[in-house]
Parts: sequence; C-alpha cells; structure tokens
Amino acid sequence: MSKQTFLGTAFIQKMSALVLMTGLLAGCVARPMEGVPPSPNARLYAYLVAHGMARGALMGGRITAQNVPKLISLDHGAQKAVLNAMRLQTSSENRKADAAIAALLTSFSS
Repeated sequence: MSKQTFLGTAFIQKMSALVLMTGLLAGCVARPMEGVPPSPNARLYAYLVAHGMARGALMGGRITAQNVPKLISLDHGAQKAVLNAMRLQTSSENRKADAAIAALLTSFSS
C-alpha cells in the first residue's frame, strides 16, 4: 500500500468520524430533553454552597465585624426558607427560598 493511499484512507476515516459526530450533535440540538424535573434537593444544595461561600468570606476577612450579625440573620433566614420549600414543595415557598439564598449571596459578594 502506498503512502498516498494510506493518507487518503486516514483522511476519509477522520472525515467520516467528523460527519458522524456532527450528525449526533445536530440530533441532540434538534430534540432537546423536555420535562426533566429539577431535583427537589436543588435548593438545599444551593443553600449549602451559599453557606460555604459566606463562611469562606467570613474566614477570609472580607466581612467586617459589624456585618456579622446581618450575615447570620440572612443565613438563618435562608436555611428556614429552604427547609420550608423542601417540606411544602409549593411555587411560592420555592420563590421565597430562592430570594433568601439570593439575599445571602449578595450580602457578602458586594
């Protein structure tokens, strides 16, 4: 087999793989997944991440001593809101939990 034939075969194999992958990705875009419900624990995970970020900001000295009581209050409020949202599973409780987590995040990120 000549070197030119070998290079042509390798090129055809690579192009075939490229066309196949493009077709698969196009199929994924054309038919997105619908109706996949979020995990009921997603807000709990978000709260735990926000709590860890607040803790890191406190330990890193980015929060002054005057702002610690406010941070504790916001953290406690977010915790209660998330637990209520997990227990009741209503859209209004979910919105309250989202707002409480957002308030906690903005308290130390600004």
